[in-house]
Amino acid sequence: MNMTKNLTCIIISLVFSVCLAAQDTTYTNPIGGISGIGDPYVLKANGKYYMYCTSAPNVGFKVWQSDNLVDWQYTGLAFTRNFPGNGWGTGDFWAPEVIEYDGSYYMTYSARAPDGKLKICLAKCDYPLGPFKNIKTPLLDENLVCIDGNFYLDDYGVPYLYYAKDCSENIINGKHVSQIYVQQMMPHSFEPVGEPVLCIQPSQVWEHPQDNWQWNEGPFVLKHNNLYYMMYSANYFASPNYAIGYAVSKSPVGPWTKFSGNPILQKNLSIGVSGPGHNSVATSPDGSEMLVVYHTHTDPQNPSGNRQPNIDRMYFRNDSLIIIGPTRSPQRLPSSVGTSVNNFKKKILNSFTLQQNYPNPFNPETRISYQISKTTKVRLIVFDNIGRELKVLINQVNGPGKYDVIFDGQDYASGVYYYRLSVGDKSYLKKMVLIK
Repeated sequence: MNMTKNLTCIIISLVFSVCLAAQDTTYTNPIGGISGIGDPYVLKANGKYYMYCTSAPNVGFKVWQSDNLVDWQYTGLAFTRNFPGNGWGTGDFWAPEVIEYDGSYYMTYSARAPDGKLKICLAKCDYPLGPFKNIKTPLLDENLVCIDGNFYLDDYGVPYLYYAKDCSENIINGKHVSQIYVQQMMPHSFEPVGEPVLCIQPSQVWEHPQDNWQWNEGPFVLKHNNLYYMMYSANYFASPNYAIGYAVSKSPVGPWTKFSGNPILQKNLSIGVSGPGHNSVATSPDGSEMLVVYHTHTDPQNPSGNRQPNIDRMYFRNDSLIIIGPTRSPQRLPSSVGTSVNNFKKKILNSFTLQQNYPNPFNPETRISYQISKTTKVRLIVFDNIGRELKVLINQVNGPGKYDVIFDGQDYASGVYYYRLSVGDKSYLKKMVLIK
């Protein structure tokens, strides 16, 4: 009896160990426990990943940070219309993308202009977490109604901007049609060069080119073996049939030929996947694998703008682009990533939080609280509403724990102020209001 009992315990222990090992080496879509987003774009910079999404459409864009493309930590707003100089857009902040260029970070995004039309803007920051500040509003012709800007930098650093003419305003033969264009830009200044060129428009059966509303949108361009690949999405974003296809060209300006086997990523309602689309592409931590980052509907039975991020592997076979997905079963972690348990521990060790000041609004004092989980250098700085540094509250090494700092606004005028907590290469920015 005791031997049987001991054997049972050993078997249970082995099963538990196997389950733990699987958890340590795999992930399952959707990732990050994130919902209420769309149009995920991942930037790989400084050995880390940064994910920007349609996520706060009334004010701007949230940003998440990761070491492994699987475990994501929310770090705040990368762009907000409330930041000084960012008040041009009135709403519908969609589809942010960020590139590293000339030692800085540039964000393209779509927003509703003061004239009520959707347009693409350009913002800039020295750090991938922001806060990004507008530098060109709009980026293209002010009469052009467009969304979903995607920059491709060629081998000589020449930028090409791909975008979609918005079908709400782009009417062809009585039908609302989204078409993808490319505009060559001047290096460094991002000024348009020449005229935009039509790349693709709805034409394949799965894109329903006969309908009164048609979409080719969300372009993402990459190069492989001297060929240019434009990944794009078709159909309505809140439809289960939203899906991804691609086209190929020998030049960044075309002509483009759509792959006859499109779509390459589409719904699979039997496993709970609805509306996979609007993708970007990232490489694994060791650079040996490509992963497509895309969204799916959070509730596949009731598709809407509430979506979640996913990652799946992709590769090239001869000249064909292949995605291994969509998946809902456990997948091997991206290459050169330690166990998920170790990454989770690392995330906890490196995490910190910044609380909203209290009271807010305040007069004349307010309390700013933050918490860190390891000994590290900490900087807490107050800025005025045009971004000038006013006061350094903390600039020292702190041990793990929770800290409270009092900001005295006695010598400052009523208005909006900002405070930023920097821990290593991470930072949070929050707003506070002084009323006298």
